[in-house]
Amino acid sequence: MSRLQMRDQILDFLPYYVDCMERVHARAIEHVNTIMPGYTHLSQAQPITYAAYLISILDNLLRGHEQLEAAYRYINRNSGGCGATSGTTWPVDRRRMAHLLGMDGVVEPTYDCEASQDHSLTLLFALTNIVLTLSKSSMDIEIWGIEEFGLVSLDPAFGAVSSLMPQKNHQGGVPEHIRIKANEVISGMMNATTSSKGEPHEDTLLMMLLPNTAIDALAHAKACVRLFAGLINAVRPEKEVLLRLTREGYSTISEVVVHMIRELGYGGRRAHRICATLIRQARAGGIKATEFTGAMLDHAAAAVEEEPPGIDTATLRRLLDPVAFIASHANLGGPAPAEMERMLGAREERIAELKRGLADRERARAAGAEELRRRVAEILG
Repeated sequence: MSRLQMRDQILDFLPYYVDCMERVHARAIEHVNTIMPGYTHLSQAQPITYAAYLISILDNLLRGHEQLEAAYRYINRNSGGCGATSGTTWPVDRRRMAHLLGMDGVVEPTYDCEASQDHSLTLLFALTNIVLTLSKSSMDIEIWGIEEFGLVSLDPAFGAVSSLMPQKNHQGGVPEHIRIKANEVISGMMNATTSSKGEPHEDTLLMMLLPNTAIDALAHAKACVRLFAGLINAVRPEKEVLLRLTREGYSTISEVVVHMIRELGYGGRRAHRICATLIRQARAGGIKATEFTGAMLDHAAAAVEEEPPGIDTATLRRLLDPVAFIASHANLGGPAPAEMERMLGAREERIAELKRGLADRERARAAGAEELRRRVAEILG
């Protein structure tokens, strides 16, 4: 019975999950040319686009779908007819039973049917990976929306008001609820894992109740997915702010390093040291990347007793231009618009395939249910 319940809940969950992926994909298409800083360790690393960020979320969700499909295959197998450990002497056709229930096969070893229950854990692991992605992204969005940063804005309906401070409509309302729901899924996974560790490999009360934890987690995961689908539509990247911060920041300095290595014959460590010194001096002096000059780079080289590269200011600023950076990073998986559009096109096909799979599965389940009803009617005469 628990397998049938979990199967129904997964089939209810999947359309919402695919809808969430579709929304992320649609937003990525809209923002192929929206340049923004790419962050590592909460610091500017290299320029990306909002589409490049979103396609990373999308691919995480697609991998989560693969794990969810694996869980479904393990769940949608018949364990009926197993008795408690050794099956039954009644003439039960376990394969026929699986067919009439619309299942994909049979858990053959009768002892395994009750003792293992690992299909519940597989579902919990898949859901944990999914909600972790949504939780992390919701944190990004909340940070980006802080008033002092203003990298994105959010539809006020998705904010949260204060019962004490009338000025507040902060961006944490929906993102924080996403993380709360994610925590419920993760805590269920942790509880199920640690509880199972202390049990024998047999049918015990805790193992019998394990599917309930997975079913509860599915409910929380569905709420998480639906909230995130709404959130991603409500986020509005502030394009001018994002581009300005990317221009003024130092995330394109790696292009200067590459130029010094490729065109001027510097070793990688030497070029890195000179550029790192330039950035350190710029931070100390409050100098933006848009204000850099060739003389500043030469001064940084002299500070670490290196030969000045002699790059003129016009060339230096061209190398530091984030628009040119994005256009030049057209390698496989890079943020250049043409490469991004290629990847998004491929993912559109995958999402369409997932939707066809949902329809096929529902038809198969309905056909099995109809045959079951017909057979029961025959037996009843």
